[in-house]
Amino acid sequence: MRRTILCAAAVAALAFHAWAQDHATEGKRAVAGTPAAAAEDGGPRRWQSAADGVSRMHAAPDGDAPVIMTLAGGTILSNLGCARAGKRVWCNVQPLRGRARGYVLAESLHPARGPDGTVPMGSDDSLPRARKGDFDASGQIPCAQVRGKPMGQCRLDVARGDGGDATVVVTFSNGFKRMLFFIHGEFVRADTTMSGSGFDTDWRLEDGRHIIRVDDQRYELPDAVIFGG
Repeated sequence: MRRTILCAAAVAALAFHAWAQDHATEGKRAVAGTPAAAAEDGGPRRWQSAADGVSRMHAAPDGDAPVIMTLAGGTILSNLGCARAGKRVWCNVQPLRGRARGYVLAESLHPARGPDGTVPMGSDDSLPRARKGDFDASGQIPCAQVRGKPMGQCRLDVARGDGGDATVVVTFSNGFKRMLFFIHGEFVRADTTMSGSGFDTDWRLEDGRHIIRVDDQRYELPDAVIFGG
């Protein structure tokens, strides 16, 4: 049984969680005058950029800093923490599939609601749970370890978080294991192994199935693996 000790920081986090649930809708914005905590400190796990405009990600929390990329409306971003710089609040963010980090004005962001309808707060716990063998479900999925080989069957174990986050452990018949990471209901990468870095991937969602290639390996997972049911 987990024991929860309420302190001032925890109460603040709970209050912000209630605010996020009420404000994670189109047209709402992060409160420009109140910097939000990073996800690892209990803040929103992800932001969504304004749907009615274009946001810019800068190399530093300054409107004159170089623009790293332009974000289309509705882009989902990992929350790495917000802070005041001058008269404005900037949030340090990272795209789900990008490794570059940058800064976006807080006023153009709002807490992102996941595909399961929740606004996830704090860090995703699916990876530490998977490492401990604390899984929510197990089963078999089609897989292939070598490029060009026919699909066989692999064991699957999944630890689910909220907001569409999950860590999936796939075990091949020869004992080789690979972790697949899902964020916001989407496959983003795999862990680093002798097979590769985990970033050489292709992914698509087709008829309720995640069709995934990681390096030379292939996987097919039903969407229910990520969300349950």
